[in-house]
Amino acid sequence: MGEKRERKKSNKVMKTVIIIALALIICVGVGVTCFTVFYLSSINSKSSAININYLEPQKGQPVNILVAGVDIASNNSLELGKKNNIKKANAIVLLHYEPKDEKLKIISIPRDTMIKLNEKRQKINISNSVNGPKYLTNNVEELMNTKINYYVQLDYNAFRSVIDSLGGVDVNIDKNMNYDDNVQNLHINFDKGLTRLNGEKAEEYFRWVKNSSDKDSEGNDLLRIKNQQMLMESVINKFGKFSTIFRYPAIISSISKHLETNMTPNQILKYARIFSNLKNENISLTTAKGLKVSIEDENYFLLDTAGNAANLSTSKTVSKSEDINNSILKISILNGTDKAGLAKNYQTKFKDYGFNNIITGNAPKKPVENTKVVFYGTDENQLIQINNSINKGLKADSYEIVPQKTSKYDVLIILGNDLGI
Repeated sequence: MGEKRERKKSNKVMKTVIIIALALIICVGVGVTCFTVFYLSSINSKSSAININYLEPQKGQPVNILVAGVDIASNNSLELGKKNNIKKANAIVLLHYEPKDEKLKIISIPRDTMIKLNEKRQKINISNSVNGPKYLTNNVEELMNTKINYYVQLDYNAFRSVIDSLGGVDVNIDKNMNYDDNVQNLHINFDKGLTRLNGEKAEEYFRWVKNSSDKDSEGNDLLRIKNQQMLMESVINKFGKFSTIFRYPAIISSISKHLETNMTPNQILKYARIFSNLKNENISLTTAKGLKVSIEDENYFLLDTAGNAANLSTSKTVSKSEDINNSILKISILNGTDKAGLAKNYQTKFKDYGFNNIITGNAPKKPVENTKVVFYGTDENQLIQINNSINKGLKADSYEIVPQKTSKYDVLIILGNDLGI
């Protein structure tokens, strides 16, 4: 009898604990929601600088949100001639959400992506200095062949605040990073291995593009994006933890001071709820398809518009570009290795892909370590299509475009030891 009374008492205590816990969770949820709405209202009121209206998606249709991480550029504005107050988009991400599948694609767009401004080559990260978010959005829409529904812009202060409010994040750094830039007062020093990053250190990791000792003066933007995606994955995992819910007020409060958008508070809250409830396996981190090329000693990234369009269900219908007749392209394949007959072997392989006008020979200087492809006078809109055919038989370490045509060949391929032969 005494045992039964004790069990009953124990059950009451447990029930009370559960009710209190549930009440606490509900209070936290309601508090966070009210807090969120209050601060989101302040975000929206500061967004007059966002010179593009949102495009409300139809019910059940995919949604595209363009997110730009900006900082202050040291160079002059391309049009206005104003100094030091130009916000360059040094991180550009397209959030593509599929409501039917409940899937979110986070697509990084390299800041070196080539655009044309007044018929001159420029990089997409200068878009904000030309005509603000509107120009950046228009470029992304054209290059990705889609429509942008919403635009969000945040600076590095927001980035640091979020990481600090989360209590830091753990990232497995895959190489030693040592970079010094006295002009920007930027000094990055990380050892390889698992590292806990606070807001300041996370920003340094996010901005790293090369080591000071690297030969490439501009660094590798694709490697930078890979590191950024590792960091984003760590942040996503941290947001997925139950304990993080108690940090939401601090996160929202800090980010509201450094974020501008054309979204309404209700729209932000709607998609914040949707994204936070997604399963991790339904969130993918990718980089826009394209090709890194060198043009007149400047590195650019050419977006593969057709390839990216196929990856987005919101893509607009566009007229198909004229197919390239591979058989009329003149290709020269030079052997830069010590393996005899290598160029001839690739000549045979390329003929299977419709390239019939091929000459072969030896590179003037040997050995050549890295395979290189050079396009002469090739239209940039057709280059991706040509290279997709070439890639069936060979993937090069580097690609170059020489604007001037030559009568000898349209494409020069120099085979290197990196082919593993």
